[in-house]
Amino acid sequence: MPRKKANKSFCSAARALEVLGDRWTFLLIREVVFGTRRFDEFVSHLGIARNVLTARLNALIDADILEQLPVRDDAVRTAYHLTEKGRDLLPALIALVQWGDRWLQTPDSIPIQIIERKSGKVLPPMRPLNRSGKALTLSDLDWTPGPGAADPRIAPLIAAYEKQRRIEPRPVPAPKKSKKEKST
Repeated sequence: MPRKKANKSFCSAARALEVLGDRWTFLLIREVVFGTRRFDEFVSHLGIARNVLTARLNALIDADILEQLPVRDDAVRTAYHLTEKGRDLLPALIALVQWGDRWLQTPDSIPIQIIERKSGKVLPPMRPLNRSGKALTLSDLDWTPGPGAADPRIAPLIAAYEKQRRIEPRPVPAPKKSKKEKST
């Protein structure tokens, strides 16, 4: 399949990386999770250039991941907060931190551990779980074409994935014809 520009992709992972793939994005989200709210605090904690920070914060606001709210009802000053969409990134952030702790640190060099507030215990590794709560491995997982699989932007990739399956292939919906193709 020819390489496509990421922003033209219909793949959910590619589209997510278009929004989240910049190095600073998860660092800014991490900062907000850990309580950083003000522009100057981001600069101080991250050592990020002000123009880069402005661009990244604006991109996260445009993507509805962050929002600016007044510090007080009558204040002109604002602070950055996660939106619902931003809070939904918490499992991804935790998984990223845990992966870094496991593969890029030693047990003695882990800088911050994420704990459950009530118990004070370190969170277990983030894993996909089945409906009963059992941790799943890669060999336990499979995929199936979703409702958008017939879209011409993704259908060839879905078909290629289906052909390389190591288990019994399933039928894949045929790509939908574009409006141009239908009129000819």
